[in-house]
Amino acid sequence: SFSSFSSFSSCLAASVPDPGQGDAERRGGGLEEPSELNESKPLDDGSSDTSTTSTTSTSSTSPLEIALSVLLMVALAVINRIVYRMALVPLENYVFFLAQFQTFAYVLAYAVVLTIQAKRRKLAPSAWRLPWQFRRMFLGIGFVEAVSSLLSFIGAAKLPGVMVPLLSQTILVWQVVLVYLVLKRSLSWMQLVGVAGVVGGVALAAWPGNVALAAPSIWTSANPKYVFLYVFSCLFPAIDTLLKDRLFRKGKAWQDGRDVDLFVVNTFGSAAQAVFVFLLLPLVTQSRGIPLSGLGGHLAMGWDCFRGLTPACGSDCAGAPLLPVLYVVVNLLFNISALNLISKAGNMVFSLVMSGIVPVTMWAFTLPIPVVMAYLGAPPVLGINFPAGSALLTIGLIAYNSKMLFSGARFARTTPALVSSDSEESG
Repeated sequence: SFSSFSSFSSCLAASVPDPGQGDAERRGGGLEEPSELNESKPLDDGSSDTSTTSTTSTSSTSPLEIALSVLLMVALAVINRIVYRMALVPLENYVFFLAQFQTFAYVLAYAVVLTIQAKRRKLAPSAWRLPWQFRRMFLGIGFVEAVSSLLSFIGAAKLPGVMVPLLSQTILVWQVVLVYLVLKRSLSWMQLVGVAGVVGGVALAAWPGNVALAAPSIWTSANPKYVFLYVFSCLFPAIDTLLKDRLFRKGKAWQDGRDVDLFVVNTFGSAAQAVFVFLLLPLVTQSRGIPLSGLGGHLAMGWDCFRGLTPACGSDCAGAPLLPVLYVVVNLLFNISALNLISKAGNMVFSLVMSGIVPVTMWAFTLPIPVVMAYLGAPPVLGINFPAGSALLTIGLIAYNSKMLFSGARFARTTPALVSSDSEESG
């Protein structure tokens, strides 16, 4: 049952940084809120037994079970990232269809879970009033997720596959900036060292190590415009995390301490995302030089391409719709495995695993897998700096999480039961 899982703190590779403000504040995270909320609270309907309260409990989970969960999530994360890049090949000029298809798939999956929960009477009546009560927050979540989805698809479609997981680590930098500017919190020197280690590690892992061998760098084949676009797209999942964290805390207070069901948040948040993806379509097409008068023709050609047909523009859409469908399925499985790991080991382990996946994913892009090479071309050469960069990345993660690791803190959220966004996304 999905309702047994703990909260999923978006698709970010690292949790909101802990500035050492005490256990209660660490658990709360997110934006500071006044003790008195303006929203009127619902009356106690006596259905507390139907709430979806779920606390993270790992005391009864064996190390073997956690290890298997980690391996499953790592495998799905790597496959998810590779299929993600492959799916963008046939739909490179029509990312709107991939973004909208993914969004509707999630809305459908979440709605099915909500229906099952409702039939089993696992949802309190106040859960259905929550989206309307906090409608502005849900619209904000939908908007930032739509912008993130479209920008990341546009940027990733023009970048080498091995560069995508590398640039995704800028999410951590955006998080740190938001924590400082929005939450008005400062990081410890050890956490700053950790951030520098993570960023430096992934950069070193991708840099060619032997100039004499004339090994091409992945940077030389990347258009700087799309590099900056993808890095900018990583800002929005960081904002999404703060918005959802705030929604969970305010929603819990509004429900008199009853945990907010995560599938309610994601169902209505994804529905808002689908609306904004559609509303942003004219801006996306105009950025590609397509006037509003040509929007209808662009949609028609995009629909043909999504179905695997050759549109009037002559684009090569081989691989569609199989690759987009495969990506959405793998992405759903990855998110389920992430929830499973969080429920068994907590957010701290999840964050470490997510960041540790980066060098594994980069290495996977260098393997000569025929089906991957058919769409992405010859695999890149990472160079001899890859092991050193991976080691620096690991050291940075340990430094960043040293306070929790050495104090024995379990940095686990107690909000209820689907990154990335992306998830990773999120991708």
